[in-house]
This record gives sequence, structure tokens and C-alpha cells, in this order.
Amino acid sequence: MAQALQKHLAKHAPAEDSFGDVNLTRFDAAHLTPDELARAVQSIGFFDDERVVVVEGLLSRFTGGKSVEGEDGGSTEKAEAVSRGKSKADAGLTEGFAQVFGLVPDSTVLILLERGSVNKNSALLKAAARHGKVEEFKSPVGGMLERWIAERGRGAGIKITPGALSALAATLSDLQMLANELDKLSLYVGEGGTVDEKALRQMSFASRQDDVFEMTSAAARRDTRGALQQLHKLTDSGTQPEGILPVLAWQVRTLMQVRDMLDRRVPEYRMAEKSGLSDYMVQKSVSQARQFSMKKLLQIHTGLLELDHAVKTGRAQAELSLDTLVVEMCQ
Repeated sequence: MAQALQKHLAKHAPAEDSFGDVNLTRFDAAHLTPDELARAVQSIGFFDDERVVVVEGLLSRFTGGKSVEGEDGGSTEKAEAVSRGKSKADAGLTEGFAQVFGLVPDSTVLILLERGSVNKNSALLKAAARHGKVEEFKSPVGGMLERWIAERGRGAGIKITPGALSALAATLSDLQMLANELDKLSLYVGEGGTVDEKALRQMSFASRQDDVFEMTSAAARRDTRGALQQLHKLTDSGTQPEGILPVLAWQVRTLMQVRDMLDRRVPEYRMAEKSGLSDYMVQKSVSQARQFSMKKLLQIHTGLLELDHAVKTGRAQAELSLDTLVVEMCQ
């Protein structure tokens, strides 16, 4: 669903457009009124550009919502609507919002976003369907999930063997986590390379991400001893330095994305949407990114690229060079 929203925003309110943010309005539906929504959708965009209005949780506000599993395995409770009979006030608001749907001009794109299930008999859902279209997104499973992974891999310029596809699909069902894992694997095997079960084992396949995160957390605190301890924990457990480098490079690029958004004063609640990262990853990375300047992150990233090239060409010993790089991260 996040990818679908990004696609709509890229089309109707592109970030590279200097007026993109100006012509984009977001609402949490918890306290939204029909009059507020009507004013937003009927406002004229700058220089006749399209205007986009995103409202999250409007339908579940009046029809009830089920809890959905969050990125971190916990549950995110949707706002509970009145379940013992709607009050007249709620009925009036529902009718008011339904009327606004019919007043949306051609120059405005209204997106109603629901992260949980929606009652198919919802009056607002039926009104939205009359004036627009309803898109439902379900995470693929089984063979469909393997095809999604293979297609994503092709987009990254890599091939994935059937055995590796099965292992990835069986281990990670969250699409954002899978996308992150494929990014790291593409760095490891390189463009045109093949990801097989051996590559998954050499990369310690997802299990080392938290250890690398703890290492960068120590570096952010300028705790050289703690960062080296985390690095040696990885190598002592059998993880090859060549497997650590792409995970660390991915983590540093994530911090660069978040640091850039902090510098541009992007609100934290919009960072996931802007970057394509999961909400969970943004929350984990913000505190670290605050401890690094963009100049420092660029320096670290350059060092990683140079080290990766040196190791692959035999000009550097991976383990000793990685120790040196981690020490430099802490300075």
C-alpha cells in the first residue's frame, strides 16, 4: 500500500516539483469535519497544478476498524468507532463527508487511506466508489510472493535462484523488509550477479542487521570500544567481513536519507512516505541520524565504497580495514 501511495504522489504531487509539498495536504481523520475537507479539496493549487488531499482513517472512524500487525510485530490499534449504534451526530457527519466526495473538482485528487480492514457496507465506502475508484492491496503469499521477490530482484539487476527465492519467502513476509534485504543482497553480489542459498548464508541473511545497527548506534555515540565490540561479535560468530560491508553500506545510506530529511525539516510522520523506508526503520534511524552530519555520513559512505573495492581487488585485508573504518566512524 505504501508503494501505491508513493506512486500516486509521484504522479500528482512530485517531490521534485517545487510546489509539490504546497499542493499536498494530509489529514488524520480523527477530528476532521466535512467543512474542513471541503475547503481543502476545493482550494486551487499553485500555478494550476493538481492538488492532492490525503485523509487517513476516515472510513474506519465511522465503521470501526480492526487492529493490524505493525512492522515491528506489534499491533497498531485503529480508532474504534461506536459499535452500539451510531449517534445522530455520526450519521450527520457521514452524510456530510459523502456530499464532499461529490464536490471534488477535476483539479484535486482525494485519497482516502485505510491501513486496516473496511466494512464493505460502509456508506462512505459506497460513496467513495460512486465518485472514484477503490483499490485494495493485499500482501502476496506463497508463489505470488516468490514472483514478487523475483521481479524486485530483476529491477535491482540481480538473479535469484529458486532455492533462494523459497528461503526468502519463507523467512520474511513483510514486503518492506524483503525490499531492504534485496537491496543488501544486490550490493553483495553486484549488478548482474546471482543470489543463491550460499550467498544468503554468507550474508548471514537478515540475522545480522540488528548487530550492525547496534554497531552504528555505538559509533553515533562516539563509543569506539562499544562499536568495535559489536564488530568483533559479528566476526567471532562466523560472519565474514565481506558479508558485513553491504549491510553496513545499506545502513549508512539509510542514515543519509534520514539525515537529508532532517536537514530539510521533513516531519517524522512523513519520512517513511518520502523515502520508501518502513515506519519502523525510520523510527530506529532518526536518533542515530541526528548524531551524524551529512558531511560525516558521506565520508563514511565513501570509505565503505573504497574499502569494498580494495577488498575485492585484493589490495586490502577486509577484517583489519573494517576495524579502521569503524574507528573512523566514531571520530
